[in-house]
Amino acid sequence: MFKKTVGMFALAMLLASSAVAAPVSINFGTYASGTAITNQIAGVSFSLMGGPHSDGAPVTGGFGGPGLGNSTTTDYPTAAILNVKFDGVASNVFFTFDNYGWNSWGAGATFFSAFNSAGALLETGLVGGGGSFALTSSGIADLQFNNNTGGASNWLFTLNSLQAEVTANDVPEPASLALFGLGALGFAVSRRRIAARRAA
Repeated sequence: MFKKTVGMFALAMLLASSAVAAPVSINFGTYASGTAITNQIAGVSFSLMGGPHSDGAPVTGGFGGPGLGNSTTTDYPTAAILNVKFDGVASNVFFTFDNYGWNSWGAGATFFSAFNSAGALLETGLVGGGGSFALTSSGIADLQFNNNTGGASNWLFTLNSLQAEVTANDVPEPASLALFGLGALGFAVSRRRIAARRAA
C-alpha cells in the first residue's frame, strides 16, 4: 500500500509540474488597417512604451503596410517601443518586420530585445530595413522592438507576423509543490500505519 501511494504521489507531482506549450501564430495582415491590438489574441498582449506617444494601443496598417505599428494611428507620431508580452514564456520565436523610416542612421538603430520573466536580457539584435528573424532563446517573457530614438519617435516600424510556442505560467511554484509533497507523504505514512494496525 505504501509503495502504491508513493507511486501515485510521484505521478501526481509529474503531472502537476508538466506544462504544454501552446502555439501562437499571428498574421497582422488579416486585420483591418487601424485595428487596435492589445490583449485580444490568446497567449500574447501588445503595448507601446517610451517617448511621449506611448499612451494608447498599437494599431495595424502603418503606411498602408500589413503590420502592427509603434503608433496609435497608422501614421506619425510614434512610440519608441512596441512591447510584446507573452502569457507565460515563449520559445521558437519567429517574426517578420518592416522598418519604414529606415535609412543609414536607422540601419544601426532599430533593434529587438528578448527578456525572461525576471527582466534579464536573453537576446538582442538589429533589424535594419526589416526581414525575417528567428530567435534562438527560450524562456522569453517579453519581446521589445525599439527604434532607439530616445523618445524622439522619429520613424514608424511594423511587426508583420509573429510565431511562438508559449508555455503558460500556471506551473506550480516549487514551494507549492513542496507543500503538496509533504501532505502526500503524511497521507502515505498514515495509510501505512492503519494498514499495519489492521494486520496486527
